[in-house]
Amino acid sequence: MAQGKVGMAADVSMLAMTADLGAEIRGVDLSSPLSDACFRRIGEVYQRYCMVFLRNQRLDPRLLLRFAARFGEPEALCTAQPGIPGLPQIEVISDLHREARANGLARYGLHWQTDGSYRAQPAAASLLYVVECPRQGAGIEFANQYAAFNALPRERQLFLEKLRVVHDRTFRFAELHPGLEAPAADAGSSAGAEHPVARIHPQTGRKALFVGKDIASHVLGLSAIESRRLLDELEAFATQPRFVYSHQLRQGDLLLWDNRCTLHRLTTWDRKQDRVMYRVQVRGETPLVA
Repeated sequence: MAQGKVGMAADVSMLAMTADLGAEIRGVDLSSPLSDACFRRIGEVYQRYCMVFLRNQRLDPRLLLRFAARFGEPEALCTAQPGIPGLPQIEVISDLHREARANGLARYGLHWQTDGSYRAQPAAASLLYVVECPRQGAGIEFANQYAAFNALPRERQLFLEKLRVVHDRTFRFAELHPGLEAPAADAGSSAGAEHPVARIHPQTGRKALFVGKDIASHVLGLSAIESRRLLDELEAFATQPRFVYSHQLRQGDLLLWDNRCTLHRLTTWDRKQDRVMYRVQVRGETPLVA
């Protein structure tokens, strides 16, 4: 692991998990007000490593929303799981209920994805706070889509930059979540949206792949067979171990990741143990064409 310090405060440091993906922020208590200087430095690390996390946080839902709001507007979510009354911006990912283990929620989030990609303006950032989880086995993986795009041959990059793909939240839903009804459209959105296969990050100006085979239904201008082959190949390439950081979840973890340049998925765990997490999405923008 590479290690380095960021000048947020005398007792705050940063530990990088890989050269370009994932970093731990140490010495910050998010239950207390965060100074502008400290937030700016967290933002710098987040932009550099695409995903950051803080251990041993003690947050209630409103404190989580307070931190999320520093990155933009938290979105009201339309999800398959019950939320917190009066706080539609927070999704509760829970396996406490026996019926949750018996139906499609047991496979919730296990496929590679980028949050809200079916919307015209996908989520910019996502936050995940671990309220309770097993001591071992529960995790989440991230794949760096800057690195994946940069690793492609130049002629392949030029080809992909011309393509657009439809992201459809109902695509493969029954397969991914057996026993659950397909979700209704969010306010102001439909089941799907058209996006570039490669997008430019509005803040860094860097190019990243923006696909996931289980929600990207088809590529415009290609036959069904060509489209599916391309999407499957791109995800297989973009999620190779060299692009991936695997994070072991612990109670009190707060994770923040950039949906514009990463894919993510939850890992499987021992279903006999409970896992409860809060998730928040920060509103994004229309993807820029590479």
